[in-house]
Amino acid sequence: MRINNIDNKINFGYNKELNEKVNNKLKHAKGNKEIAQHLLELNNICNKTEDLLRKAEKENNRTALDIYSYLFVNMKPAITDELNDRFPILKYRETELETYNAEKKARNLGEEYHWLDEITDELSDSAILDGEMVDEDFESKTTETTASTKTASPTSKAANDKCPACLEEFIPTPVSPVGFSSIGGMKEVKELLEDKILFPLKNPEMAKFDEVEYGKKYPRGTLFYGPPGCGKTTSIEALTAEAGLPMYKLKISKAGSKYINESSRNIQKAYEYVCEVAEKTEKPVLFVIDELESLAPKRNGDLDSQEDNKMVGTLLQIIEEARGKNVIVLAATNCFDKIDEAIRSRFDDKIYIGLPDADTRRGVLQIHLNRRTKGQALAQNPEELDKVVALTAGFSNRDIAILTDKAALIARSDNRRDIIADDYIIPVRENQNMKIKESQYKDKQTRPSIGFGK
Repeated sequence: MRINNIDNKINFGYNKELNEKVNNKLKHAKGNKEIAQHLLELNNICNKTEDLLRKAEKENNRTALDIYSYLFVNMKPAITDELNDRFPILKYRETELETYNAEKKARNLGEEYHWLDEITDELSDSAILDGEMVDEDFESKTTETTASTKTASPTSKAANDKCPACLEEFIPTPVSPVGFSSIGGMKEVKELLEDKILFPLKNPEMAKFDEVEYGKKYPRGTLFYGPPGCGKTTSIEALTAEAGLPMYKLKISKAGSKYINESSRNIQKAYEYVCEVAEKTEKPVLFVIDELESLAPKRNGDLDSQEDNKMVGTLLQIIEEARGKNVIVLAATNCFDKIDEAIRSRFDDKIYIGLPDADTRRGVLQIHLNRRTKGQALAQNPEELDKVVALTAGFSNRDIAILTDKAALIARSDNRRDIIADDYIIPVRENQNMKIKESQYKDKQTRPSIGFGK
């Protein structure tokens, strides 16, 4: 992301008086002092990063400007949300947003995108109603309250103001996929998603003709499976961006419960909420269940698995009726063989996302290198890039991102030069243990359904 820099003649920035008040409250918190101390440190780090960003902008230091703007725009909204939730009486988000907007107006920014545009967009997007909860001393703050508050958005308000704690609306960040163009390679997977999910969404009448004339059935649900770090979650997020639809994730840690019937009840509540959003917005909604094996493990018929039976029964019913409610169920797992067979069979479409082939590795490398000014020369040199593609065979998409980070550190320590293919040699050699055996993640009994439905 290249951000325009301009002559910084006006001394603006975060509201110093407001942040002093926040820090003072954090220092004297009566409740959980450890969390308060961590928030104090994080807020100071965020403010320091903004100071460094402005210094880099003033000095026209392009490399530092890119790094600090990326860090700041990712940190500030999250910390603002937390402080705004903790101290609503201070109207932290509203005041900070006013401060940045005033600076934008005074600086009369041009057409090229500036980091002030991005931070004001982020703070505006995360804005929620203030003053609903006053909790200045960390007396009774719970993670459930924080989570449910943060999921509030214009979309979720279309249903009701209380999103279940086990459900979270997906809100893109600056590093989230903007569509399939954000995914390197994976051509077959993209084509599958285009044909089986996006086409019926964008062309419902034609999809109906396909079913009547050719018997082509579109899936009730789609299950993504394969090794970790190979792009299952990224593919779902890219699909969400391509479709331009709201997406809600079922949070496994919140859905499960030690109490009888509570887990299945939590799942049902989450599903009903998503159905209500779809009904009131009159748009399809994506309902995503990650780590499906945790909610639908194989059943053995013992009394100890009665709760599992109820959860599996609830999920079966959801998958069966979701399409009729304008809800699209997507699930992901690293452990295909541990999922209950009834659940597996209910997903009409099963898409295996395995270790990246050469074309995918090349695409992933180009994406991660192009994000770095010192990596762009390598990304645009086919011969040198092919050397890295060969070196990284057997590594997942996530591993390739990690290897690129390590290669960049080598180049940085060597007189801050450009990243070259040879910088990958040592990281690859030292991280052979990151490789995995792909065979243990494949479905050994059936192949993913491709083309026409059953």
